[in-house]
Amino acid sequence: MARPKGSKNKPKIVPANANASPPPPANHNQLTDEQEQALFEQHKTKYEHFLALKKKADADFKNACKLAKSELGDGALDDIKLSIQLETPEGEAKFKEEMDRKARVARWKGLPIGMQASLFDEDRTPGDERAFGEGKRAGMAGKERRAPYDAATSQFRKWLEGYDAGQEVNRSLMKDAIKPPKAKADVPATDPFDDALPAGQSDKDWEAAAPESVA
Repeated sequence: MARPKGSKNKPKIVPANANASPPPPANHNQLTDEQEQALFEQHKTKYEHFLALKKKADADFKNACKLAKSELGDGALDDIKLSIQLETPEGEAKFKEEMDRKARVARWKGLPIGMQASLFDEDRTPGDERAFGEGKRAGMAGKERRAPYDAATSQFRKWLEGYDAGQEVNRSLMKDAIKPPKAKADVPATDPFDDALPAGQSDKDWEAAAPESVA
């Protein structure tokens, strides 16, 4: 409906929300040319928004990879990927299968790696020790201090102890990172012309040897 003449009420602007849920697919046969243009502009805005986020995320990811390699060496990314793989039962099973296969081929080639059928036996690590290791890794990663064990168990306490130990390692890294550089030893001021004097000769000797001025 048209705005009455002389009305001070301005028409409201309906912004395009890039994060809003997409509307049901429009039937292009039922859209007017202006409606289709408006729909195009909204999709263009959303595309540009998420494209900018993707570019920033890609740049941040590349910088994180470069930093990891500079601080941990060229194999850092492979180690990180392996660690992520081992956090799931499926990834752990795949890793064990791959290692067993490599061990079998290595044994065929005569490498002294032992004669056991599998490199991985049943985990016999005591529960407290395993909980401590889990907590320590969580503390190093900066995750939430919440043990996945019942509060009445010893594993709960060991997990928290491990978490605190991991956090302490992080604090030591921060302390090393903010240490001020060592102050340079004070160098005594020297006369730049000292090297011009013969060895063992002082300024007084030099002045005494100088020719007298002619009156």
